[in-house]
Amino acid sequence: MLKAVIFDLDGVLVDSEPLMRYAFERAYRHVIGEGHPPIERYLEHMGESFPHIMRHLGLPLTLWEPYRRLCQENLDRVKVFEGSRALLERLGSLGLRLAVLTGKDRARALQTLEHGDLLGYFDEVVASDQLQHPKPHPEGIFRALRLLDCAPPEAVMIGDAVSDILCAERAGVLSVAVTWGIKPERVQTLCQPDFIVHDWEALTDTLLGLRDSMAVAGAHLNLVSEEIPALMTEAALHPES
Repeated sequence: MLKAVIFDLDGVLVDSEPLMRYAFERAYRHVIGEGHPPIERYLEHMGESFPHIMRHLGLPLTLWEPYRRLCQENLDRVKVFEGSRALLERLGSLGLRLAVLTGKDRARALQTLEHGDLLGYFDEVVASDQLQHPKPHPEGIFRALRLLDCAPPEAVMIGDAVSDILCAERAGVLSVAVTWGIKPERVQTLCQPDFIVHDWEALTDTLLGLRDSMAVAGAHLNLVSEEIPALMTEAALHPES
């Protein structure tokens, strides 16, 4: 049965795109100077860790400190998506365990969750600087599952980026792609999520449907496992001629 829901943070629970654009463009001007900041290419890699994105774009890691500082100083540019809290409250009331798996470093992830008054909903927060291999590698999901005491078939990953969906796929976890995040066309065309939803009502219905269907499947498996000894005994008593 469904026991845990793992959420990406940016583009799923909070709208941080305005802050990312602001911080990246100013950090680029501070470190690089002239030229056009490749902000669109940067946003294509949301969900991945900042150092990984810098290496992919061929940019210096010295962008990190001014970018981090600008993000921390301008959290007022981050808004919680309408629908986030209602869904988290609903899932928590059903006894589901909740985690965040983010490409952010842990300090900024916690600051963002606290800023949005969301931190209290989550049992665990896993950030990229806690991992040897951030998304799209499955290490983050495996870490979250260990902390939540769940197996891959008992969990689902909610994300808006290609890296989220690939991470779930490689971990053997169901995935739900939301389309209100950053670069939604990419997650719909460059990977194969198990479900795609376009609004919070659809996401809620999908998760509740998974909870019910996985509970039925789990009950069926338990019934079958309980019947196996009896069937084996019956076969021994009445072997085929």
